[in-house]
Amino acid sequence: MKIYFATGNQNKVDEAEIILKEANCEIEQIEIPYAEVQGRLEEVSAFGVLEVFEKFNRPVIVEDSGFFIEKLNDFPGTYSRFVQETIGNEGILKLLENETNRNAYFKTVIGYYDGDNIKLFTGIVKGTISTEIKDGGFGFAYDSIFIPEGKTKTFAEMTTEEKSEISHRKRAFYELKNYLENL
Repeated sequence: MKIYFATGNQNKVDEAEIILKEANCEIEQIEIPYAEVQGRLEEVSAFGVLEVFEKFNRPVIVEDSGFFIEKLNDFPGTYSRFVQETIGNEGILKLLENETNRNAYFKTVIGYYDGDNIKLFTGIVKGTISTEIKDGGFGFAYDSIFIPEGKTKTFAEMTTEEKSEISHRKRAFYELKNYLENL
């Protein structure tokens, strides 16, 4: 089975290929823009996958992720990219200055549509926000301030392989893989 992944991020495609080949699926990247409605990740993915399918008319997936900080009522959430581009990690650390509750999580929702049913698959990685930026050169965006549960390094200090083993995206792709294997 061939599935088209609407994304401009080759790293996401590479991660999907590794997991979905186990379900005998071939992934091909397509760069079809789609509107990202404001709302929960589930709404963004469901709307996006339907819009891409209507333009492309083949089985497609889209992926949307967010970074959620408990003390900030799950902010920035679906606004993660905008917040990263405006206040960055320095701004997030400033918002949490002297704060003891530093719980946060990354969440990914993958939308899949083959013309019959929209299916959503979720992956979450919980952790905490460090008190300083710790960039080991491997991450991007919030990776240099996020320490996954049970770990002592930020995502940015982990190798790509270490991060991939516990990533929220990997967890969502495994849910999708399990679904596809049972079609």
